Amino acid sequence: MPAVINTNLASLFAQNSLNGAQNSLATSVQRLSSGLRINTAADDAAGVSIAQTMAGHIRALDQASLNAQQAINLVQTADTSLATVQDILLRMQQLAVEGANGSLSNTQRGAIVTELSNLNTQINSFAAGTTYNNIQLLGTTASVASGTAILGAAIGSVASVSTLDVSGAAAGTYSFSASGSTVTLTQVGGAARTQTIGISSLATGNSQVLNFNALGLSISLQATATASTGALTTGINTTTTVVTGGSVASLGFQIGASPTVSGDSIAIGTLNVSTISSSTASLTSTGNVITKTSGTDGLANLATNTAATDALWNTAFKALQGYVTTAINDISSSRATLGANMNQLGFVNQTLQAQSANEQAARSTVVDTNFSAETARLTKGQIMQQAATAMLAQANQMPNVILSLLK
Repeated sequence: MPAVINTNLASLFAQNSLNGAQNSLATSVQRLSSGLRINTAADDAAGVSIAQTMAGHIRALDQASLNAQQAINLVQTADTSLATVQDILLRMQQLAVEGANGSLSNTQRGAIVTELSNLNTQINSFAAGTTYNNIQLLGTTASVASGTAILGAAIGSVASVSTLDVSGAAAGTYSFSASGSTVTLTQVGGAARTQTIGISSLATGNSQVLNFNALGLSISLQATATASTGALTTGINTTTTVVTGGSVASLGFQIGASPTVSGDSIAIGTLNVSTISSSTASLTSTGNVITKTSGTDGLANLATNTAATDALWNTAFKALQGYVTTAINDISSSRATLGANMNQLGFVNQTLQAQSANEQAARSTVVDTNFSAETARLTKGQIMQQAATAMLAQANQMPNVILSLLK
């Protein structure tokens, strides 16, 4: 190598080595401080692609696991209420057998009917009140059918319908009729059930709620002028009928990471255990026998008929026994389906959690820092930096030799 001053090749070599040592040291410090082997795409271009694909799949698996757990919670909520409904039906079956007893008086049998009626009402309360995130699980959500003009309808020239609640009503058509100071709501067709309630006059601006609780429907009347009971009943008789519609829902849950694999989704059907809805025949029949107010096979009718004979009582109670038995079997079948759903979802959740853990382990090998190896590289980088710095200092002193030639 010639002795020159302008270009210090040894210094250039030492600088390059020092830059390389510093870059390696900076990379090691970055990886050790972040815990990640890949901090930028430049660290491992292929690894970044693999890691991001895995990250998306892991998140999908974790969310699918959460979906499965929420589905389990939903099913457990429904099953808990169904268990209570089943207990109620068992009590109703006991009462139905007790009522078919010729040694009881009409008054005593009437007391049995009162308890049966209360239990029937409670079943409908569970049907309407068992919800998960505002989703009805054991009853239909009825709504006013399109084209029905009852909401906002004028009641003569003295009032209007300000609110209409059909949340507890069975699907069907209902008509209003009024006479004197009473209003009657009739379910047209099907069970042909009716309820009559009182109505009172209204001052301008005041309102009153007509709550037909036995049919699950209520309306609120808002007075636009001074409204006598006569004016209200006249207006009600010309009011449009109410048509409601509702159905049980099928709830879909994605329980896998792939949207295209059929096994990665499950549908859980809601139920309808209401005794006032025609969509569940066995429980509806149970409620109809208890609440029917006409004919010879309705317990409510017999309870108010002091001349009811033992034969009529026995016929009605025995009919109820058959309906209750069918209802118990239906509830048992529904609970068996829910139990199967819970077991399936439990195994799915276990699998999803295991898959997520395995994929996180696989991603870790791609993106995470191996601290034992990286600390070794850090130590090497520190030594190389110190050595390169020392050699750079030596190289920078080498041109001084030329000065001795100029003396």
